[in-house]
Amino acid sequence: MRVALVVNPKAGRNRGLAAADAAERVLREGGWRVTQRVTAAHGEARKLAAEAAAERFDAVLACGGDGTLSQVVQGLLDTGVPAGCVPTGTGNDFARTIGLSQKPTIAARQLLLGHQAEADLLEVNGGEHRVLNVMGVGFDARVAARTNRRTRLIGGRTAYLTAVGQELIRHQPTDVHLRVGNESWQGRALLVAVANAKCYGAGMMIAPRAEIADGLLDVVLVEYVSRLSFLRSFPKVFRGTHAEHRAVRMWQATTCSIETPEPTSVLVDGELQAQTPVHVRVASRRAKLWMPGALAPATTRLRLEPSPEA
Repeated sequence: MRVALVVNPKAGRNRGLAAADAAERVLREGGWRVTQRVTAAHGEARKLAAEAAAERFDAVLACGGDGTLSQVVQGLLDTGVPAGCVPTGTGNDFARTIGLSQKPTIAARQLLLGHQAEADLLEVNGGEHRVLNVMGVGFDARVAARTNRRTRLIGGRTAYLTAVGQELIRHQPTDVHLRVGNESWQGRALLVAVANAKCYGAGMMIAPRAEIADGLLDVVLVEYVSRLSFLRSFPKVFRGTHAEHRAVRMWQATTCSIETPEPTSVLVDGELQAQTPVHVRVASRRAKLWMPGALAPATTRLRLEPSPEA
């Protein structure tokens, strides 16, 4: 197997290169031929992935966070080349959804045992943006903006929880007109999340029913609630049991749209990339992924043999 490793050197508080080197050693021990391509500017991962596909690599692995993986997936559209991931970002939430370890060396072992599969994408405004994981409006988008400014100081769940606390001080509602399939809702919302996968925010299971290849998007609306009600219920989102709250509504459909009185920032796979109004549709099984395999319990003693295709 000949793979390109597209590396975001700033991922994981500037630990991307070290993580890539560690993962590469494991992949080479497993018989794969690995070439690293390091991004030099924001958004370059998409271009590097497209170039790797043109050079006939068998797979392209994103060494970074959800944003880097999303770019790689988009760079590989219609090429037949699958995208995989060595998670080294702040949240690594798509990796959580597919059962991929947060540790680069263990993730590399899982990839050696992996297989190709298809996944849905969410197309925003006719393909202007594409979502692999989750997009959001309101509280979650504002939290992500704060988190992205702090990743040089702290990372992971701590970064998200710190940003949640800071944004809770402001605690502003967003006036939303939401349409999901043939249903509609209008009012003051804390947040609206449109999900292809289950998690965002470093493990918040915002859409527990979501499946990445079911041909459906999952819409989660949280109506505006008091700070006290938010604080009491917030821990439930990490278990996916927040749906029990009276302020939470969930739908599954193939399309949805979100409108606000004024243009509002939209979170797309961990980054603020769009503004309302947005129309979202499912592009069923549009993406090709290299999915991780399951490891034996004693992963440190697992002997990795080269695959017959390597």
